[in-house]
Amino acid sequence: MENFLIGIDIKIIEDERLKGSKKQILIDPQNIREVTKRFRENGYFLEDVMSMEFKECFHLLYRFNHFENPGTITVRTSIEKEPAEIESISDIYPGALWHEREVYEFFGINFKGHPDLKPLLLPAEDFEGNPLRKDEKSAKSIKDIFPMFFEESEQEESEGKEEQS
Repeated sequence: MENFLIGIDIKIIEDERLKGSKKQILIDPQNIREVTKRFRENGYFLEDVMSMEFKECFHLLYRFNHFENPGTITVRTSIEKEPAEIESISDIYPGALWHEREVYEFFGINFKGHPDLKPLLLPAEDFEGNPLRKDEKSAKSIKDIFPMFFEESEQEESEGKEEQS
């Protein structure tokens, strides 16, 4: 993995079912600012910020790339639905201002520290709610869609239980 992320608790996801990035990294949401700072310090640019809603959480994707060493690196993190909030990275990457506003508008995720978090595309006076939010019945579990995020940890848990018995 990239040496500049040493010292941060990350999980590298290597799975052929995940496409579109040369590397996928799973982090705790509390580390998003530190990870983002390190990408910035090492010459990466921010491609986009996206979100997906699952039954138990929101899953955020931050996609970084580099002009001299091209290839998207996707940083993934999950946050609870209540409260749906995470630190803004817009002071690190000003381009995140619009991405975070879009995610806020479509999913209702609050980016703490964002200087102007208001709807980006929809007229606020004519639209209430968040158009990409799912109802309880239509939301899938993140474990069903991305089992690779949990396979190793569940295996480690079962190994730990076997060692204890």
